[in-house]
Amino acid sequence: MNGTNAPGIMEAEHSGQPIRSLQYMLNQLAIHNNVLTRLAVDGIFGERTLEAVMVFQRENSLPVTGVVDLATWNAIRDAYVHVELMYGFPPALNVLPCGTYTAVEGQKCEVLRIVQAMFGSLTKVMSNFSPCQMNCCNDGETYKNLREVQRLAGLPVTGTLDRSTWAYMVQLYQALVTRS
Repeated sequence: MNGTNAPGIMEAEHSGQPIRSLQYMLNQLAIHNNVLTRLAVDGIFGERTLEAVMVFQRENSLPVTGVVDLATWNAIRDAYVHVELMYGFPPALNVLPCGTYTAVEGQKCEVLRIVQAMFGSLTKVMSNFSPCQMNCCNDGETYKNLREVQRLAGLPVTGTLDRSTWAYMVQLYQALVTRS
């Protein structure tokens, strides 16, 4: 800066979305590191944010300046990515190839192995489904189970694996298997 500390310029430099992102990442790190303190994600680089940055710098053997330079930003981002991989929610699993994929009755495809494994877990918590053979084929119990998923979801009951059927099946699986 040129030596004039116009309040509007200083506030603009120390507030906004990049500061919210910084505060959010530091908060996520603080959940798993008792040395770091939680912050209000307000987009203002105030004293608590300055303190959190300095503590992070000290804990990660960076120069303790309170300035979020490229090295500090990258270290915070890398630590955040690691914490998200370890403790965050996993991303959605998109297993159906291309936008209009379907597996009709009698069709074989590798995607059905995942569907059949999910039915294996769902049979333990719902009497609506039957165990199915792990044969990558939309036949027998797999076909019947897909029809039941469609019936429960209020979809056309075709027995065909499509995006709508997959989406409802994932919801069932998450609600009844992974969250139980």
